[in-house]
Amino acid sequence: MTLLVFVSVAGMVTGVLGLVAATRGRRPVEVATAPGSLPADPFPAVHVRTWRARRLVMPAAAAGVVGVVTRWPVGALAAALATAALPALLGRGAGAKPTDRVEAVAAWTELLRDTLAAAAGLSQAIVVTAPVAPKAVRAEVVRLADRLTVGVPMTDALRVFAAELDDPGADVVVCALLLAASARSQRLVDLLGALADSIREEVSMRLRIEASRASARSGVRTVVVFSLVFAGALAVLAHSYLAPFGTLTGQLVLALVVSCYAAGLVLMVRMVRPPSPVRLLGAGGNR
Repeated sequence: MTLLVFVSVAGMVTGVLGLVAATRGRRPVEVATAPGSLPADPFPAVHVRTWRARRLVMPAAAAGVVGVVTRWPVGALAAALATAALPALLGRGAGAKPTDRVEAVAAWTELLRDTLAAAAGLSQAIVVTAPVAPKAVRAEVVRLADRLTVGVPMTDALRVFAAELDDPGADVVVCALLLAASARSQRLVDLLGALADSIREEVSMRLRIEASRASARSGVRTVVVFSLVFAGALAVLAHSYLAPFGTLTGQLVLALVVSCYAAGLVLMVRMVRPPSPVRLLGAGGNR
């Protein structure tokens, strides 16, 4: 009992101290920018503090509640870990990027192609298409146009643009623009049209794959929810049935069971999560 109280109180105190530290923290998030451009998020430190508060307080509260109800230190620790990890593992569309931004890249590529066909230069075409770019990528395109307007070199501005979009489809378009900016490609209009068609085909493929994985993800969530509800019902309604877990040996066995369950859950999530696509320009667009 003394050990249980110590673990529960320590978890709550850690959560409170973490909340205070997160609230007072002033370290901003590094955002890939170029000279003359504004960061994508004017208040990144506020979002970081909110994220840290949720990640610290909610697991500590879950550990305290489970510890008081079950009087199991291992159960309290498992509740804290589950509260921290399950939202990320089982979130809707976890591991899959939305396709609206990819479609927007294709639409902007077509706008850029049509503008270049009207005998406009590449830099001028980007500036002209920025205000009418699709909403999903308009902010990134506007920042790209602003960088070009204030004199940032085309290659640097395009690499930052690719880093902001962070998508393999966008990398293909940016690579074509980088080649055109450095080698004066004469068939950039035709190339952009072909790339737009290719990106739209990729979107269709992603949608088909995502639909096939939806039922599998639903099955994983059903297993997790049923397991948690069943375990909670046993702990509340049939505590005497779980009394052997209250001993030291029982806690060791419970730790082994929780570890095996967590390992199986991670494997199931990895099976239904699509692999991360390889980007041509890499992280930060520095390749």
